[in-house]
Amino acid sequence: MASDTLEVLAARLRDALVSHDLGRFGALLADDARWGDDEAAHPCRSREEVVATFRRAIDSGASGEVVGVRTGPGGILLELRVRWPPGAGRPDRDVFHLCRVREGRISEIEPFAERAAAQAALAAR
Repeated sequence: MASDTLEVLAARLRDALVSHDLGRFGALLADDARWGDDEAAHPCRSREEVVATFRRAIDSGASGEVVGVRTGPGGILLELRVRWPPGAGRPDRDVFHLCRVREGRISEIEPFAERAAAQAALAAR
């Protein structure tokens, strides 16, 4: 996979998330993939933790629509529309994740609350 272009990796990421195929999603992650900073409620520090977090969200009834996937110097920008079932106690929202890539795999997933900040990070290196 190291020879894949960023665009190919982005297309594979979109396909894995649209199909809710966590096996395919996990295969795109580095072994030491990180998601969230150290102050996050549940930071992930490995491929297994990232996949388990996605699995818990799906098992809790969350649905995620892939709104957009873009590439740039900073990596891959993933925009998701996340909806929770009634009574889940979590607000529906759009989320923006900048996926940084190392050696053809996603090594870090940085969440952003706002599209503009995520786009600026995508444009920067």
